Amino acid sequence: MSKPSPARPLRRPDEQFDMNAASAAGTIQKIWGRGGDVFARLRVSLRGQVVETEDAQSCYVTLRFPGGTVQGQDLSLQAGDVVQVAGYLTHTEFEETLRKFLEAAGEPGFLDGLPPDDRPGWQAIAFKRVNTMFNVEELTLLEADGRLAGQATGINRVVVEGIVARAWTHSEDRYLRLAVYDRHTPVTQGRGNYGRPRRKPHYVTILLPAGKTTGGREVAARLKDRLRVTGALRDRGYRQTLHEALLRTGSSAVVELMQRLPNAERMQEIAAQQETTHLEAAAVIVYASAKRKTPNED
Repeated sequence: MSKPSPARPLRRPDEQFDMNAASAAGTIQKIWGRGGDVFARLRVSLRGQVVETEDAQSCYVTLRFPGGTVQGQDLSLQAGDVVQVAGYLTHTEFEETLRKFLEAAGEPGFLDGLPPDDRPGWQAIAFKRVNTMFNVEELTLLEADGRLAGQATGINRVVVEGIVARAWTHSEDRYLRLAVYDRHTPVTQGRGNYGRPRRKPHYVTILLPAGKTTGGREVAARLKDRLRVTGALRDRGYRQTLHEALLRTGSSAVVELMQRLPNAERMQEIAAQQETTHLEAAAVIVYASAKRKTPNED
């Protein structure tokens, strides 16, 4: 009697990653360093030009150069350089202190008359901010007069896949927060499906103007749907009052401090300009879901 052949070990499926590719071209406005990385503010045209001179036709994107390098090479860069960059998007979280908020609002001395016992509590207040970061993997210097504009094929283009983690409406516009599991996502503790690593996603905010793509197509996307979105980076500014910012901390201790503030009525008048960067959708693919009924189903 022949011996049974040994069972073959189950093959673990290869890890699959979401798409996350961005390209942009424009003029460097400002450069700074933090934590060993180099950051730059890139002015990008809203009408497809490499060099944009009108602010009303511009959006601004924050670039990150990890370790101050590109593909392991030391970086040479200065304000006024015209560049084309390629890379991927991530979200960045940081805290804005109350002092910074008041300085931006032009009211640095607003809290000078605080009750002494409340001062430590006010000094500890910080506002959580979340924004989009463009992580640079490739950089090409272009001529300042745009003569190499033909090489800048990606003036402002992003393709990203992800799962809808949050959806909300502001005015008539619809926003989707995508959880993106691309190859750059960090590994966390524990194991994911099929024994693959568990990863912490990047988050990218998608804008659907009036609930539609820029081509006028309505998007029927729900929580946990998986999407592929093609579009362009945009920024939006808005004014936030001190009263709104304090309430959004969700802290009962902060509310108590507000109630004891001698000039509390002025919190509605003091406001600082805030900016957010998002991906404005030109085209959206809603991948098939086993739980979603097609129009022909009962």
